[in-house]
Amino acid sequence: MSNIINKIMKIPEAVRQGLFFGLNSGVITTTGLIAGISQTFTNPLYIIISIVSLAISDGFSEAYGLYISKKAEKVGDDSINPFYSFISLLITKALIVLSFLIPFIFSRKLTYFKNLMWPFLWGAFLLLILDYHLSEIRDDNFFHYYIPHIVILITVMGLSKFFSKIIMKVE
Repeated sequence: MSNIINKIMKIPEAVRQGLFFGLNSGVITTTGLIAGISQTFTNPLYIIISIVSLAISDGFSEAYGLYISKKAEKVGDDSINPFYSFISLLITKALIVLSFLIPFIFSRKLTYFKNLMWPFLWGAFLLLILDYHLSEIRDDNFFHYYIPHIVILITVMGLSKFFSKIIMKVE
């Protein structure tokens, strides 16, 4: 595994920031979206359209937000590093968000979204990879990163599901 960590460390910092940010954000926002929207719509096309829209709109929004914050952080810095962060975040976020469609593409069953087991397990697995690499890079305890991530994942999914059910009752 140290070989992989060495390769990750050789990635330019700006690109690495985009990768880590995009993976984290892609998992958390997509699982929240799926938890909320899958409880309200029976047509799987709504979920697919929502996930694709999230990959595009949220990907660009966060990537450009990171780009702008990097530019504001170092006003005199004219390097291309913020652009690298922008590109790596955009691509990573889009791929992570779209990866949640994989089981549906092969089975065409809405149950993968309805019971929330697939989004949770896939999200937890992706966060495990992220947190493992982060803990190795920082020479820190893996659980210091993974446990809070799982708590956030469960909280986002739970709140999204809870409020979507409340909103559906109001209708």
